[in-house]
Amino acid sequence: MASINNTDIIKSINYAKKNQLFEKLNNIYDTLPKGKCTGCGNCCMESVGINLIEFLNIYNYLQDKEELRKKSLERIMDYYFMEFMEKKSCPFKDENNMCLIYEVRPLNCRLFGHWKKEDYNKNLKDVTQKNQQYKSIMKGKYGFDISDEVVNYKIKYCEDFIPDKGYLSKSERLSFADNLMVLDSRLFTKGVIDIEFRDRGIVEYFIDSLLHQNISYNIKVRISKEHKIAKRTIGRLKRMLIK
Repeated sequence: MASINNTDIIKSINYAKKNQLFEKLNNIYDTLPKGKCTGCGNCCMESVGINLIEFLNIYNYLQDKEELRKKSLERIMDYYFMEFMEKKSCPFKDENNMCLIYEVRPLNCRLFGHWKKEDYNKNLKDVTQKNQQYKSIMKGKYGFDISDEVVNYKIKYCEDFIPDKGYLSKSERLSFADNLMVLDSRLFTKGVIDIEFRDRGIVEYFIDSLLHQNISYNIKVRISKEHKIAKRTIGRLKRMLIK
């Protein structure tokens, strides 16, 4: 059983369409500032945090793109289950540094480059410290080391991106996130979907739609402790879960 039931996902997508939530989401995206990007792909190296409405929007986008959907899910599973061992790029980044879901990419991707440098570097320092703390916790609880490559990986501040109208303050960035939370609240308060409310990255949302959180996490821990079973185990999961 998955943490996010497929029936609930489809019901939520239908509700979003009927109540124009995807249109409202796109309207929010349209108000975001623009900028000039070199397309280097250096920023596309993590499972960015997303909102429920964004997950539903991406899920809906992939529904009639069978080849892309299966390819994306395979990459998502590789990213998730190998996450403690090696640093992989975002599953939706292709070999040419292009985004496979560019039309429906999440808010956090759209805002990258618009941060003020001091805000970005402070956040990066906090993330690295949390990663190091998490490594210690996992070592004490499960007896394995998260790869130093993973723990210390830094997506450096982009000096090449040029915003059209200046950089955004923290409050300005959060105001866009608040607008997305309003859309999420429509789904939760109406009881359209019943899932645990917690921060999820784009990878975690899709994994939770395939497997129960406890099961997927336990498999991830076992693979991280026994590297030799990784390829075989992930391959078997792909055959079972990707239809």
